[in-house]
Amino acid sequence: MVINQEGAKSAARLGDVFDFAAIVIAVGLIGQVFEGSSGMLRIVLALAFAFFVPGRAIVTNWPAMARWSEFGMPVVLSLAVLTLAATVALWAHAWHPLGLFQAEAGLSVVALGLGMLRRQAGPHEESARRAQAGDRSGAS
Repeated sequence: MVINQEGAKSAARLGDVFDFAAIVIAVGLIGQVFEGSSGMLRIVLALAFAFFVPGRAIVTNWPAMARWSEFGMPVVLSLAVLTLAATVALWAHAWHPLGLFQAEAGLSVVALGLGMLRRQAGPHEESARRAQAGDRSGAS
C-alpha cells in the first residue's frame, strides 16, 4: 500500500488548524462567560462552539472519522453530543447550563490538546511500529 506522504502531512496540518481554531473558540467563549460580557462576539463564539468544538474534539481523537470529513462530522457530532448532554441534564433534574458549558468546554479543550499531541507523535510511532514489524517478519 502506497501512502502519499505529502497528502498525509497536509491532512495533519489541516487537522491542526481546525483543532487550534476550536481551542481558540472554546477559550474565547470561556473568557466571555467568566467576564459576564454579552454582545455579538459572545453570540458568535457560542454558535461556533455549539456547531463545531465538541465534535472536533471527538473527530481529532478518532482518525477513521477524520478521514470521512474534517469539518462536516464535527458539526453533526457537536449538535448530537450537546443535545444529548442537555437532555440527560434535564432528565436528571440537574439543569445547570453554565456548569454544563464549563464541563463541555473543559473536556473539549483537553481532548483537542490530546488529539494534537497524538497527531504530532503519530507519524514517528507509526513508522517505528512498521520498522519493528518488518524486523519480525524478516527474522522468521
